[in-house]
Amino acid sequence: VALAVLAKLWVYAASPLYNGEYSEGLQLQNKDGKQLFPAKDDSKKQKALDACKAFINYAEENNRYALYRVMKDGVLDPDQSVYEVFQVYNSEMIWATAVTSWGGADGNDYDTFTTPRSESRGLGDIAVVQELVDDFYMNDGLPIKQTSFLPASPVYSETGFGTYDGVEVSNMYVDREPRFYNTVTFSGKKWHISNKEVQFYRGGNADNRVEGSPRTGYLLYKRVNRTVHMDSPGVKSKFRPSIIFRLADFYLLYAEALNEVNPTDPDVLEYVNRVRERAGLPGLELLNPAIQGNQDLQREAIRRERRVELATEGQRYFDVRRWMIAENDPGEGGQGGNFHGMNMYGNKTTFHTRTVIHHRSFKRKNYFDPIPYAAMQKSELLVQNPGW
Repeated sequence: VALAVLAKLWVYAASPLYNGEYSEGLQLQNKDGKQLFPAKDDSKKQKALDACKAFINYAEENNRYALYRVMKDGVLDPDQSVYEVFQVYNSEMIWATAVTSWGGADGNDYDTFTTPRSESRGLGDIAVVQELVDDFYMNDGLPIKQTSFLPASPVYSETGFGTYDGVEVSNMYVDREPRFYNTVTFSGKKWHISNKEVQFYRGGNADNRVEGSPRTGYLLYKRVNRTVHMDSPGVKSKFRPSIIFRLADFYLLYAEALNEVNPTDPDVLEYVNRVRERAGLPGLELLNPAIQGNQDLQREAIRRERRVELATEGQRYFDVRRWMIAENDPGEGGQGGNFHGMNMYGNKTTFHTRTVIHHRSFKRKNYFDPIPYAAMQKSELLVQNPGW
């Protein structure tokens, strides 16, 4: 845990926001003239790499840690692998807590709020946005739209209907990667135990327009236990560890740090591909040989992989800020602008239309929150964060 903390802190310290690229911060000084934000120091990138490598060496020595995998008849089962990693203590967890109160279907717990209104006691309140849905890959490992590092998947379709799990659903949800199905509840998905289709469109069994949930037409499914249900044969609660650090996060941090120092090192793609392959996706260089050794393309691929692999695990908020992409458009990691979902007022057909559901403002001053006015009043030495 100590090595992991050091690795993460050094990666943050070497990132643009904290390493001289936030110009507003460089102008911030204490009243005695001391500069509060450090100037750019490229040596921090090597220190970040060294810290990450120290953790990786420790983790891999005698197989102390390993990506969690479920094998069936000697073959990797990606769906069960990406599901079970959050369900049981396993070799991937570096730091986890034994809190037992966060999950369950019979109270105000996580499963209640991620269960759709079509199921017993379901509140359907934790929504995800279309921008996250779009970022998951197809099962061929390609994105739904062309990116700087990969071409668009030829099998993706924005319109029409196909079949998933024996149910007619929008083609947007067909042939997606296992992490998508383990993270997102979409209209037409079958709910575990009851086996009922979840329908969010107007008049559907999970339609909840009056109270506005889910506003986006999607619910979060990640970390939900597939045996938890109020109805038989479900169980009302099921213990799951609460993960603070897991190995996949640090594989991607190591790849990120190495790419900034030595992008031609084959370990950059090796460690990203380990995460992708556990999810059943081919290696990046197999899909686009030009990515190998290209620092810019590898950087974008690593950032996309963190977005998908660590979705809703509390990392994205900090990643987009330390990379200083939070000021971009929402489709490019931005935290301001129009965010989309499905048309909650549409019928089964017109429901599947990208609709603006929320507008947020993000300005450069939002990279840091303001120090509360009450705190500023308590000390004449405090200086306010940039822009506030």
